[in-house]
Amino acid sequence: MAELQSNEAVALSPNDSAVIKTLEMYQAIITRMAGNSAACKQWCIPLVTVILAFAVKESKAQLIPLTLIPLLICYLLDAYYLMLENRFRAGFQKAAAKVAEGTFKQQDLFQLLPAGSRRGLFWKACTSPATWPVYLGSLALLLTSFKLTVGSCWHV
Repeated sequence: MAELQSNEAVALSPNDSAVIKTLEMYQAIITRMAGNSAACKQWCIPLVTVILAFAVKESKAQLIPLTLIPLLICYLLDAYYLMLENRFRAGFQKAAAKVAEGTFKQQDLFQLLPAGSRRGLFWKACTSPATWPVYLGSLALLLTSFKLTVGSCWHV
């Protein structure tokens, strides 16, 4: 047991394969979160567009508010994934700093911990140029479609 404790206290080399693998695992998580964030946009834009196109074509203004549901869900999911991505980036930076300082120990291996405030980073993600322009644009499209549909209903 004493041998194990003394091994855990020894700093690992930056070239150690386990250290490199730990940092690669962080990168994989960050890449996956970025992909999930992009997938939210890839699903939201066509889904909202199809609902709006149908509502405008059929002059059914009551269907347009339904687009708020996928729009809001995708926006919140997108912001959530961006928040997680930022937290894991902060965790990666902490681990990389330990490696650079020579203080990365065996007990740090495969401890893939997100860092940073959830609430603060979620708000930052909600107001990030990576999220809000897409959803604000979709909301503008929704409002324009509603105006077009309501206007065409009154002229029939």
